[in-house]
Amino acid sequence: ANAPVDRVSVVIKGTSRGTTTNAQGRFSIQAASNETLVISSVGYETQEIKIGNQTSLNVTISQASNQLEGVVVTSLGITRQERSLGYAATTVTTEQLTDAISSNWTDALSGKVAGLNLVRSNSGPTGSNKIILRGENNLTGENEALIVVDGVVINQGSGRRSAIAGETVYGTGSDNMPADYGSSVNDINPEDVESVTVLKGPGASALYGQRGANGAIIITTKSGSAKRKGLGITFNSNVSMEKVNRWPHMQYEYGQGLDGNFYYSFGTGPDGASTSATSSAYGPRFNGQMFYQYDPVTGRQGTQRSPWISYPNKSRDYFKTGHTITNSISIDGGTDKTTARLSLTNVTNSWITPNTGYKRNTVALSVSSKVSDKLQIASKINYTNKWSDNLPGAGYGNQSIMYWYIFWQPNADLDWLKEYWIPGQEGRRIFYPFSTFPENPYAIAYEFINSSNRHNITGNVQAIYNFTKGLSLQLRTSLDLAYEKRAQERPYDTGSRYRKGSYRTQNIFSQEASSDFLLRYNKLINSDFDVNVSVGGSVLRNSYNRDETRADSLNNPGVYSFANSAGPLISMPWKSEYAINSLYGLISAAYKKYLYLDLTGRQDWNSVLATPNRSENAGFFYPSASLSFVLSDVIKLPESIDFAKIRFSTSGVGSGGTTPYLTAYNYQTAGSLFNGGLQNPILLANPNLRPLRTVTNELGANVKMFKNRLGFDVAVYKGNTKDQILQRVVDRSSGFTRALINAGRVTNQGVELAINGTPLTSKNFKWTSNIVFSSNKNRIEELADSSVVLQTGPVGGGQIVASVGGSMGDLYGRGYVRSPDGQVVYDAVTGVALVSPDVKYLGNTIPKYKIGFSNQFSFKQFRLNLLFDAQVGGVAHSLMHYKLAEQGKTTNTLPGRYNGIIGNGVVLGTDGKYRPNDVIATDIDDYYRSHYGIDNAEGSTFSTDFIKFREARLDFTIDQNLTKKLGLQRATFGVYGRDLFIWSAWPMFDPEFGTLSGTDIVRGFETGQFPSTRTFGANLIIGL
Repeated sequence: ANAPVDRVSVVIKGTSRGTTTNAQGRFSIQAASNETLVISSVGYETQEIKIGNQTSLNVTISQASNQLEGVVVTSLGITRQERSLGYAATTVTTEQLTDAISSNWTDALSGKVAGLNLVRSNSGPTGSNKIILRGENNLTGENEALIVVDGVVINQGSGRRSAIAGETVYGTGSDNMPADYGSSVNDINPEDVESVTVLKGPGASALYGQRGANGAIIITTKSGSAKRKGLGITFNSNVSMEKVNRWPHMQYEYGQGLDGNFYYSFGTGPDGASTSATSSAYGPRFNGQMFYQYDPVTGRQGTQRSPWISYPNKSRDYFKTGHTITNSISIDGGTDKTTARLSLTNVTNSWITPNTGYKRNTVALSVSSKVSDKLQIASKINYTNKWSDNLPGAGYGNQSIMYWYIFWQPNADLDWLKEYWIPGQEGRRIFYPFSTFPENPYAIAYEFINSSNRHNITGNVQAIYNFTKGLSLQLRTSLDLAYEKRAQERPYDTGSRYRKGSYRTQNIFSQEASSDFLLRYNKLINSDFDVNVSVGGSVLRNSYNRDETRADSLNNPGVYSFANSAGPLISMPWKSEYAINSLYGLISAAYKKYLYLDLTGRQDWNSVLATPNRSENAGFFYPSASLSFVLSDVIKLPESIDFAKIRFSTSGVGSGGTTPYLTAYNYQTAGSLFNGGLQNPILLANPNLRPLRTVTNELGANVKMFKNRLGFDVAVYKGNTKDQILQRVVDRSSGFTRALINAGRVTNQGVELAINGTPLTSKNFKWTSNIVFSSNKNRIEELADSSVVLQTGPVGGGQIVASVGGSMGDLYGRGYVRSPDGQVVYDAVTGVALVSPDVKYLGNTIPKYKIGFSNQFSFKQFRLNLLFDAQVGGVAHSLMHYKLAEQGKTTNTLPGRYNGIIGNGVVLGTDGKYRPNDVIATDIDDYYRSHYGIDNAEGSTFSTDFIKFREARLDFTIDQNLTKKLGLQRATFGVYGRDLFIWSAWPMFDPEFGTLSGTDIVRGFETGQFPSTRTFGANLIIGL
């Protein structure tokens, strides 16, 4: 059946005998030849089939013309018919999540949900994703969607990327390079997920109060189903490999050196002074010359001249083929009273850089029991243990692999670096032949260790008691608990900071416990009017505790324990707690099943916004209203239209944040400044802080046509967000550097379109196609000051600036001096490009449009699924391009190496007039630095537009007659690929990137990103 097959009911007409299909759509039932089967499922046409002399039959049920996609799980876990919803909600199935499985399951949402955007950290095998729905309206960057798993709100502090003091993705003077340890959201096992409902706007998620201000992702995991005979067992095995899918265009025509030197010398030698002290590649051309070069045997200058040759693309050999093996087994079954499902999953990953990867074990248990006709008790528990012996440090710094990649030379062989200890000084001195800036990449892989071990439990226990047919009470207790132990090991000779090594640990405990009740009453007033009333409340307690200990100097090399510390241990504890109490209600009214009205209200009391003098004002009310009108049930429409619905919603929600201690004066740990001490805060608290508040209106329509062969869903929305929680610079004589204020107003609007169709269908062949499109823009209407710098880039004065009349994501930086007609102005003497002394607008970092295009082809037992997606309209600055081009290592720096170059643009003459540039720039190093160097952010700012071949999967399912003979219910084999090709003008790896910034992932500034990868895999599913 093309319905959710484990929800299809089969009964004998006129009797109580019945059954349901199993997970593969099979059923068996005792029936006489003169009886009739009635086969039905919510949202699908009911079929009645006379038995006759049939002993087996195949049935396909069609979607009902008066239904729309069946039922969906909405806020608070309430199941609703989609026709009744007055807001946009998109459901993603298990199959869509697992067609081309990724190490982070949320990757599978790309290109499938209109209005959904992922900001990826691209920082290793456990890289995190930030999910944003319908653009951004919060100037602080807190725009992530809420994640809810089986009614449990996933605490984003639970195993999330944690900000460690001193770690930054830019700068060799920083502490350790940060690693992305992932989050508990990453660790959800997609094989255990039944469906994901995306509630895009605050009108859909208003019942979650301040935590639902940015929409919500509602994840429902699989439950047990009653089997006719015994237990259902499914074995799922998945093997994949990943390789780098895109490389920068590197030049291998010229080697190390400056100013176009015609000779090379590793250190001072017979030919002259050393030319090997630079990281630039503006040296001699590779043309068979003989120079005194580096001798890998002695580690010094060779005693004889050797051929001057390049090693094209040799640095690529450092990156290997990654592998991931996933095996899972699930057991489910039960009786008409009790059902259960148990799944066990093991994942082993080896990533693309040496000695990196992770392992994960997951146990998921679901039990539901009908104790009596009135009482039902259910529980779902998920336990995950994820650990890694080493995760790579991310960013631009000497402990980063990509820092080495940037500084490596075209005339150097990677093989020289594999023995990374200096002979006779093993464990104490790291070998590196050229610049003192980067570390040996193999030493980074095997000695610079970032380890972690996280245990995470999420689950709930709930009971539903039905007092009468229309009155029920649900009680539920939920828990999201994580404990993680992290450690960072740094050997002797780690740059200038840790000459005697370092050992640090963080023990992180995070817990969010909540209990809630929901009283529901359903009343059919008459045959036309139906009312549902739900009233509930919840209490939530969140605690986060991080104990960090540091030994930043060791007595003995390679011994990582605090007993080996050469100095006093540094303790840096951090603890936070907050609570939210809530009351909420929902009234749903239906008239003749074609007109639906929902009214919701929620009152939150948030301790984050409370003070001793103002606790009664920490409560805030969030209302919403939505209307759904099924036109096709009321108005006679053209025969081609099967279903038509219009909807409208309005809501007022807020976000007070989850960062406590902002409304009262408090001391902070002094950390390494004074061990065990406290220091005055630098942020002035605000006892009258209010939550950010967003009022949003949405109008949409759903249409099904041509017997459900074509359908579309369109939505337009506009939101107005005020009372932004911002930090304002204050006079330092006050004792503070910044003050916390409520200020600023942002409007956010957009359009979303989803089209699905079945262009071709026959007995053995079916082609279905889906297109999703979204466009979003925002405008900053008010600020406390004319502009606020939200984010600072690493070079060229780059910054993300919020200014009145501008948009969030506006990128500014120093750039070219241009003539009135927009041409680049060059220096009339040197011929180099002139750079503006002040910052200028360079573009916006948020894409204007996103589109996804998927197609599925089914032919007999074969299924082929293809997905392409794209984004248009954003820009970003690439630090990697700036550094590689500045050093003359990219192909765009080849022109003019010998004969000089005339830049494309104009010069300003002594007469005050511009003329076409006719000045030859002979200092090629300075010429390309003027275009791409540290002072010119515009020169390395590029479009992030792309088209991606995101997914491909081909399945073969063995015929049911054969599987039955083999004693199986199902056997499917598939091969798949992910991120197969990228078409983009972005010059580095992946235009779809984000950068770690404390606990956040930000966009706009690429800072030493890891290579992007393509994945190929094979999958085997066997059901017993």
